[in-house]
Amino acid sequence: MLARFFNQNYKSLIIIILTLLGVIIYSNTFHNSFHFDDESSITSNFAIRNIGNIQNIWNFWPTRFITVLSFSLNYYFHGLRVSGYYIANLLIHIMASIGVYWLVLLTLSSETFKKDRLREYPVLIALLASLIFLSHPIQTESVAYIHQRATSLMGLCYILSICFYARSRLLPKDNKDWKVSYAISWIFALLSMFTKENAITLPFTILLYEYCFFKTSKPLKKGCIFPFLALLPVIPMLLFLTKPKTFVNVTDIMEKPVSGYYYLLTQLRVLVTYIRLLFLPINQNLDYDYAMSKTFLDPAVIISLVFLLAILVIAIRIFNKYRLISFSIFWFFLTLLPESSIIPLKDDVIFEHRLYLPMVGYSFFLASGLYYLLKEKRVKLIIIILSLLVACYSIMTYARNLVWKDEF
Repeated sequence: MLARFFNQNYKSLIIIILTLLGVIIYSNTFHNSFHFDDESSITSNFAIRNIGNIQNIWNFWPTRFITVLSFSLNYYFHGLRVSGYYIANLLIHIMASIGVYWLVLLTLSSETFKKDRLREYPVLIALLASLIFLSHPIQTESVAYIHQRATSLMGLCYILSICFYARSRLLPKDNKDWKVSYAISWIFALLSMFTKENAITLPFTILLYEYCFFKTSKPLKKGCIFPFLALLPVIPMLLFLTKPKTFVNVTDIMEKPVSGYYYLLTQLRVLVTYIRLLFLPINQNLDYDYAMSKTFLDPAVIISLVFLLAILVIAIRIFNKYRLISFSIFWFFLTLLPESSIIPLKDDVIFEHRLYLPMVGYSFFLASGLYYLLKEKRVKLIIIILSLLVACYSIMTYARNLVWKDEF
């Protein structure tokens, strides 16, 4: 009976569940204030005051044109009434969560999982993964902080691009709809490039997805991959040609290679902190007091490096047997690469909103990992455990939102 229930495609019910839960856990943000970077992006930003002046919107921040345009749309309908901006942020997050649900379903529909135990309960795995993504308290900085809409909106475009790419690859060759899905995928990829800069990893994620779930069952079409790879120069070219206010001059970085080295060493520790925040989201902070590592011989750096390498080795070793788990680990590291590598981002060593996209990998990992661990015969126990976890996350998220009430 349980199998029949979760193998039915109750799309409307699942969308309602995700929407209601999202509204409930973020209901206490609608009357929060503007704060921090909201001033430069919204309240004091005259570029968004006229939705018809696309040139002004573009000039303000070309690599985040779509994000700034969304602020302009908010201003057109709501002025500076803050509730409209928070509602828009929540809607984006809910749609991204629905995207996660769809992406899991599409992934488990591939030939790779034809004989995999996960194929028995695709709707259940997809629902649990999307609930984890929706409710996790680490997402609060991307939802309850209006300025960080750039992160969640880019995440939505990123997820939908991969969803439509997966759909195009799943459709038979004689079905002309695959071209439509592929075109939509490419459009969302392009939109993500104009939403936030770390969308630059999307072409590599498409390649990773192709290799993990379609390479063994369908031949790789280079013509399908190339249009995504062609998007790689978009962000670097925009940064060099337009030099927005947040642009870090590459020549300055190259003149100071030591700072980049320090940043890389520090990021090894930061990545471990990120992993801890995913599994144990306590002691969250808007502005971490995170000391720079200045030597490779620092025990914390060495331990972090060994720990991270061990995770990657495990992901490679289990690839054939537990492909979705391996993919989720690779996703985590790949989506963090632009902000956790050798390129220093001013003094911004660690921020919680950078985990918005990596949360997709964590959601996949937790939902599928627990299923493999407890086996399909204990589905009820899996539902109970993850439901309690989602309930716990929801309570923590609601409480964390109170911190975002005002700047203090």
